[in-house]
Amino acid sequence: MPGKDLDNIVLTQFQQPINCCNVTSLAYALSALGYPTTVDEIFYVTRLPIASVLDDGMTLAETYDTCVLYLKNSGLPMSVQMICFDSPAMSFDAFLAELERASSDPDDIHIFNFGVQIAHAVPNIGGGHFSLMADYDRQTQELLVADTNPKKYTRYWKCPARRMYDACVDKDSSSSRPRGMLILRKGDAATTAAGKHKGDKPAAARSS
Repeated sequence: MPGKDLDNIVLTQFQQPINCCNVTSLAYALSALGYPTTVDEIFYVTRLPIASVLDDGMTLAETYDTCVLYLKNSGLPMSVQMICFDSPAMSFDAFLAELERASSDPDDIHIFNFGVQIAHAVPNIGGGHFSLMADYDRQTQELLVADTNPKKYTRYWKCPARRMYDACVDKDSSSSRPRGMLILRKGDAATTAAGKHKGDKPAAARSS
């Protein structure tokens, strides 16, 4: 049976502008949670420098900061949590437990920041990327990813949980830290399977 996240995500469709998977993932997640949001609205409300974002991209921390600012300025009753995968609490077992919890929770959406070549097991197809978790199969330990760039990667694609974990552990060359994930939730942040992480920010650097 499809998970709750997939039920929400299929109601929306997104195609990222060029080099804008980070902001697109936020708009996609907010819309899936019942707050229709466009990429343009996020740029407008947060006053993000468009040229810089499109040319240089954003790290996990910068995307987190953008989400925090958007939620504050828009007044949405939501929270966002960032987990960088150099956290000792985010072991592979903790990752699996979080995927299982998340797949049955209709009140949150997970955004992965990952190395594309690792996640797809295909060389030379891209660097860092942001996309949403749509579903998880506990029996096969396989993820369904809702991509922010379906023209390049298809709208939905499957990935072994181990491979996505390794892709999130992949180091972002701009911040010199592993990538990770954001958890957007209606209301206050909940304690995840890996514990509650607050303010665990990589260095403020840019990434594609």
